[in-house]
Amino acid sequence: MQGDTTPDPTTATDIRPTAPPSRLGFWLTAVVYGLVMLGGTLPVPLYAFWAPRMGFGPFTTTLIFATYALGTVLALMVFASLSDRVGRRPLLASALLVAALSTVLFLLAQDTGTLLVARFLCGLSTGVFTATATAALGELAGSRHAGRASVVATAANMGGLGLGAVVAGVFAQFGADPTHLVFWAYLVALVPAAAALALVPETVLVRRRPTLSVRRPALPDVSGGRAEFLRAAAAVFAAFAVSGLFSSLVPSFLRVQLHVHSAAAVGGEVALLFAVALIAQLAAPATWLSRRWPAPTALLAGVAVFETGLWARSLPTFVAGTVLAGIGIGLSFRRGVAVTQRLADPAHRADLLATYFLAAYAGTTIPTLALGVLTQAINQDVATLLLAAAVGAVTVTTLWGAPPGPQPSTPVDSARAGSRTSASTSAPVK
Repeated sequence: MQGDTTPDPTTATDIRPTAPPSRLGFWLTAVVYGLVMLGGTLPVPLYAFWAPRMGFGPFTTTLIFATYALGTVLALMVFASLSDRVGRRPLLASALLVAALSTVLFLLAQDTGTLLVARFLCGLSTGVFTATATAALGELAGSRHAGRASVVATAANMGGLGLGAVVAGVFAQFGADPTHLVFWAYLVALVPAAAALALVPETVLVRRRPTLSVRRPALPDVSGGRAEFLRAAAAVFAAFAVSGLFSSLVPSFLRVQLHVHSAAAVGGEVALLFAVALIAQLAAPATWLSRRWPAPTALLAGVAVFETGLWARSLPTFVAGTVLAGIGIGLSFRRGVAVTQRLADPAHRADLLATYFLAAYAGTTIPTLALGVLTQAINQDVATLLLAAAVGAVTVTTLWGAPPGPQPSTPVDSARAGSRTSASTSAPVK
């Protein structure tokens, strides 16, 4: 039973007729999904080129970074369920168009205002695409292959995010125009992506008039595991806070403290975090999810080690912290989704998952903005240490009151129960 929610039959995919599974449509959707997520991290290695040309500092960099998360939050709160009414393909095509518009603005950007708008639209596009493409993959796979849909959706999401930073870094390092060439290439790549979507069959057979509304965060009843869900939400908040702090720190740390001016190295370091998180999600034994210590322990260790690397100006130590933090982020996300799915009323599954994802993006946004504000008043190392300590404190609270016994199934296991479950198991990691 969900508290403070009203059932909406248009969001219950298990009572809505859908089209037959399509193997071609499934893989085309997955490829386009990965391409859109790739666009989400293309700007990360390029701030080092924009900042001196446009005259902005660390605070503006973190503000631009947080604007992306705000766009994604808006997409989750307003547009997450719209495709249940109007169909998957119209929403996917619209999100792809917004991604193209964002890319054009990056190409035209001469000031920070344009960068902010471009980054916001980029977040809006990836947020809409994540919610819609994940649902579409579950339906296109069919109930017999629901587990595959969950795994592929996760790989497209985090794999695309990690690959984007690498691609942008390589283009910036070896291309003639660091801040334009990669976006021209990406804009060209969106053309066959649009053609691919035209070949994907529509899975929503019953259409309804679209309505827009802001979703209120849903919570389980007190007797239905609210405390356990809040611990999972706090854990993903802490995990994504680490991800946000890391992504916003890497460019300046490598360039200023370690005098590493290779854009490819910056992109590779950012991609490492996403790659490790993805591997941890896909490869960790299911038994790890039955224990409450692996994810928080890895996350705390990662924060401690990469903070040591920051203070010691040691790249190997920072990289080691990246690996540990990536493991913690991946395990925290996977375990949190499992808890959320288990506690959710099937009629309100999307509502509870939306609350979980909002906690994740709040973790990305709030600490990153706080870092930008603090660095205006105090040393960046001290500001980062304070925020790392706060994130560590939140992580520790997730261990209190947690039952020591085994937990039920993993996201992939739950997905095998039906396509409606797999349609909600992946979210954007930024």
